Parts: sequence; C-alpha cells; structure tokens
Amino acid sequence: MITFKNIKISKQVFEGDLPVPVLYFEDESGKDWYTLRDQEWKGKNCFIAVDQNDFVTTWSENPNFLTLCEGVSVYEVTPKKLPGDIGSQIYRYQGGRFITVEPLAADVAEQKKTALLTQAATAIAPLQDAVDIEDATDKELASLNAWKKFRVALNRLDLSTAPDIVWPEVPEDVA
Repeated sequence: MITFKNIKISKQVFEGDLPVPVLYFEDESGKDWYTLRDQEWKGKNCFIAVDQNDFVTTWSENPNFLTLCEGVSVYEVTPKKLPGDIGSQIYRYQGGRFITVEPLAADVAEQKKTALLTQAATAIAPLQDAVDIEDATDKELASLNAWKKFRVALNRLDLSTAPDIVWPEVPEDVA
C-alpha cells in the first residue's frame, strides 16, 4: 500500500506545448510521487489526500486524478474501506481509520442563513426593479415588502443560539 507523507514540490518543468509547468512531488523521505505510483500501484485501490490536521481533502479511484498540493499526505486504501459518502461528508483519517466529523451547529446555521439570504436577494431584485421603473403591481409591492421583512428578520437572528434558532418563515406568493 502506498503512503506518501508531507508532500512538497520538487521541481516544475514546462513540457511540450503545455502553458503551465508540470509539478513533480516528493515526500518527506525524498520519494518521487510518479515513480512510486508507477511502480507500486496495482490498479485496484483508491487514494485519499489528507491535510496536516488529518482532514481528507480529496480522493480518487485513480491516482492520476488525485489533486495534490504541498503539505498533504497520500494514502492508498481499499475500496471497501472508503466510506460511501466520502464526497459529501467530512472525514478525518487517523491510524488507518476514517472518522466522521460532524459540522458545528453554528457553521450549519451560518450556511442556512447565507442560503436564505441568497434566496431573498434573488426574489427581491426583480420586484425592486418593477418598483424602480414605477411598474409594480399591488401583488408585487406586497411580495417585495414580505421578502424585505424576511431579509431583515434573517439579519437579526442570533446564530450563537444554534441549533435552537427560530427561523423566519420564507414568504410564499402574496395574494
């Protein structure tokens, strides 16, 4: 199994007609990534890249498609050990084991607030345009008012009370 710890760029070479240099990597013991990969990978296992805090930053079934950068470590793992939700869940990799990392409630709340503010801005923009050109209907004026009240309520939320936040209701079509 391939283990490639604490990667650093060993050289950058312009090859052929490529507009950017090809990066060559070596690990803390001086092993070359491409040599190691070509000599030891048998085509059956997956690869993960892990940052200095053991968080899985990227993964691939094929090491040729693995995103590498300085400071990460690469581990070859069997497909059956790779969690099925590796692309949507945050994991740490420690001692050969995947450990699920649950996001903090405050982070989840901040993401929800951002998504709702984006939704509000998307709804408000065309309604405000109708007002600006003095062509808004009564229904559009009522909808604009509801969305602006919603946005104000969102901005007044205290996210430090997560997960016990009382979220304002998303406006529906105003009759």
